[in-house]
Amino acid sequence: QSWDTELEAFAQAYAEKCIWDHNKDRGRRGENLFAMAPTLDLEFAVEDWNGEEKYYNLTSSTCVPGQMCGHYTQVVWASTHQIGCGAKFCEKISGIETEDMYLLVCNYYPPGNMKGRKPYKEGPSCSQCPEGRVCVNSLCVSSLSRSSPLTPGFLLPAGALDTEEPETNSDQTSMDQPMAGAPSTCLGLSFFLLPSVILVGLLL
Repeated sequence: QSWDTELEAFAQAYAEKCIWDHNKDRGRRGENLFAMAPTLDLEFAVEDWNGEEKYYNLTSSTCVPGQMCGHYTQVVWASTHQIGCGAKFCEKISGIETEDMYLLVCNYYPPGNMKGRKPYKEGPSCSQCPEGRVCVNSLCVSSLSRSSPLTPGFLLPAGALDTEEPETNSDQTSMDQPMAGAPSTCLGLSFFLLPSVILVGLLL
């Protein structure tokens, strides 16, 4: 994946609104949200999203009931090649009861989490790179890409929130449409105490 300044600007504009819900105007962009205090640590956010891997079964494309996997699958989605993130310190984030937190919004293009598809093919790293892609750091990347690696313009360091977009229950069968339907209401918050960090996960 490469850093995209247009996605960064789009994510930043939405982060500025301090809303704990997916951007309904994001079009064909994937999105992950994360909130934490007193500072924002991007590495911790990505590690949290990647931590969902333990709940995801690639073979059956299923997630353990009651757990979240959509952040992880978006982060590792093979055909996603651009990412941009924005962050904002919010005195109040609409949709959650906590105050004084950083809101991180990351947008991805093309979006992952396509209904009926797996995030990547099983097998050794780079064993099935498509034509026009080369292996770099065990990832298939565009041979034409001159983009810098992920280099966000901010790095802020630890209580945390994350949310994921659930699969749609619609009968839509198009493989070209990302899963849709951000939660309109909070169905439950679960608090986890970590050393110097409070992690709050939105349970869907």
